[in-house]
Amino acid sequence: MANGNAETAKVTFWGTRGSIPTPGRTTEKYGGNTPCVSIIYKDTNIILDAGSGIRNFGLEVMDGGLGLDNGNLSMHLFVSHTHWDHIQGMPFFVPMYVEGNKFIIYGSPKKEGFLHKILSDQMDADYFPVGMAALAGDLSIKELSDDKLELGEVVVDWQEQVFHPGGCVRYRFSINGKKIVYASDVEIDCMFNPRENTPDLEKMTVEYMEFIDGADLLIADGQYTDEEYESKIGWGHSSIPLVIDVAHRAKVKQVALFHHDPIHSDKFFNDLWAKYNPMYLKKTPQMNVFWAREGLTMPI
Repeated sequence: MANGNAETAKVTFWGTRGSIPTPGRTTEKYGGNTPCVSIIYKDTNIILDAGSGIRNFGLEVMDGGLGLDNGNLSMHLFVSHTHWDHIQGMPFFVPMYVEGNKFIIYGSPKKEGFLHKILSDQMDADYFPVGMAALAGDLSIKELSDDKLELGEVVVDWQEQVFHPGGCVRYRFSINGKKIVYASDVEIDCMFNPRENTPDLEKMTVEYMEFIDGADLLIADGQYTDEEYESKIGWGHSSIPLVIDVAHRAKVKQVALFHHDPIHSDKFFNDLWAKYNPMYLKKTPQMNVFWAREGLTMPI
């Protein structure tokens, strides 16, 4: 693959919306596709979730715009969980139909071998005109284990997140001394603002803080404002001010608010950015707060 010997990882947001795709004039800036993020470092190609955003990523690969060797491609797809908005784009990911391309799909061991069934069932003839057998690429599915996972020079850590219906996995990628954390679809309010604290909650809080500690980039679920969250308790998503505050306490350098609510517009996010970004750039330590935008590429 022609990614050169760059010493920085390239993180690209292909889908940033939660729940359902939201195309339209009010979502043009931040995007309407559901979750998909890529991390490319040297010859290691990583995909985080396969929401509808993965389609555009695949088209870029096919057009040669990313300099990847289509037809001799190796990619690692990490699925946080199998809710529809995080897997619905996979049948439209064209590189998977190309013979010679190789894909390893990783998911929670708590799915007990059903990950393949879940992914293939959405391509059943009742829902989709092409079956999973039509994917000519070499696909393999691996359940995560406690074994150390190294992809070239990238070290991958993971933890289960219980505060989301059906569960979810967060991932940390250590690359050339930098850390990128992907922690979508988790209601951290249940840990940091519980109605009643318990030793188990305290343990989970410590684990979360240690996992994101000092991250160079935290991609975090921030679906609701404080006001919205009051009527969404138990839905499995976090309140924006708490996510930002916790990230700052953990000395995160940059936090990307992610998994945007379908009803939120570009203007809504512009206003939030104008409120929080200058505030946290003035704090010690300084932290860059921004709202993940479809098409944005960041060197880390």
